[in-house]
Amino acid sequence: MDIFSSGSFGAWRTPGGDSPLVTSHTTHAGDHELTIRPGADVGDLVAILATLPADAFFTEHFGDVDAVLVFRQVPGLPATVPVNGKPSADPAAAGITRP
Repeated sequence: MDIFSSGSFGAWRTPGGDSPLVTSHTTHAGDHELTIRPGADVGDLVAILATLPADAFFTEHFGDVDAVLVFRQVPGLPATVPVNGKPSADPAAAGITRP
């Protein structure tokens, strides 16, 4: 028997299974905290990262088994698109330009 399931996403990947594998929380200060539990895979991470604002950037992490990644937005510097720019809809090409 393989240690990896051939099925789709599900609670089988994390002991206990009742808690989500990835969660997002916005603090009172406006920071975005992503908690990643053992068993989370690339699909889980992509789904939760897509919920962040486009101009949020990684600032710190903490945790041991459950990792918490903290992202912040630069106050007063929104993401911009260059004049005559045509941003790609491809998530892999996501990026921002800072003045």
